[in-house]
Amino acid sequence: MSTDHGSTDGIDLEVGFTLGLEMPFGETVAWAADEGFQFVELLLDGPYARERLRADDRVPAMRDGLAAAGLDCVVHLPFAVDPGSPFSPVREGAVRELTLGMDTARELGAERVVFHPSSDAWDLGWDPAETRAFVHDALDDLVPAARERGLVPCPENVVSSHYTAANFPELLERHPEARMTFDASHALLSGMNEPEMAEFLREHADRVGHLHLPDTRSGDEHLPVGMGRIDFHAALAGLADRCWSGTATLEVGTEDRSTIALGRENLLAVLDRL
Repeated sequence: MSTDHGSTDGIDLEVGFTLGLEMPFGETVAWAADEGFQFVELLLDGPYARERLRADDRVPAMRDGLAAAGLDCVVHLPFAVDPGSPFSPVREGAVRELTLGMDTARELGAERVVFHPSSDAWDLGWDPAETRAFVHDALDDLVPAARERGLVPCPENVVSSHYTAANFPELLERHPEARMTFDASHALLSGMNEPEMAEFLREHADRVGHLHLPDTRSGDEHLPVGMGRIDFHAALAGLADRCWSGTATLEVGTEDRSTIALGRENLLAVLDRL
């Protein structure tokens, strides 16, 4: 992906948004290009689940539509699977589904795949060390699988599982080929304030491969930037200090185009002040 949009002296972002499950692909991609977005982020679930896309042979047309619009694509692998399951057949099945999703991402022309390094293991039945080991077992397969397909594996900090933002350096050290998806809302909800986000991003900028920038008032609301309480100017200052360039998804829980466009305008205003 090029990085010639949304640029400031300190941070250079390509901006995209989550393509909602009920948003028609071709029409939305055309609108996104007209609006000035550089990519869309596609979650392989619901109507865009991998098996459904393949059953309808939709992937070639989707790739052609992206190319015609001059847009890139980031693929978010399904998070409703459990790669850190304590039950090996479930864990192996989750890894297989996520790996097959990587094949679809490659066919769509994506460069980055986002996934959750999480576990739904019952905390009364499995201690934290065991749960970490289950997640590590999955990552030992998933990170190389992405690289083998020419993709950048970008696991995301989560809220309630082991790999919150605070613990994420452990994952980065264990998997040198991985790059982080830093989710600002998840970081806030797991106890990291904006100055702490800035310090984290400043220290680990070279390992951050993608950003999720949903705003929130309380809980994981997935609001457009500027409609919640996150101070993105303070949070992104650490990346600005490192002259970081990369991709940022407005991970919004709406399919209203005007609201999505407002989030982009608000983010660009933040970047102009960095």
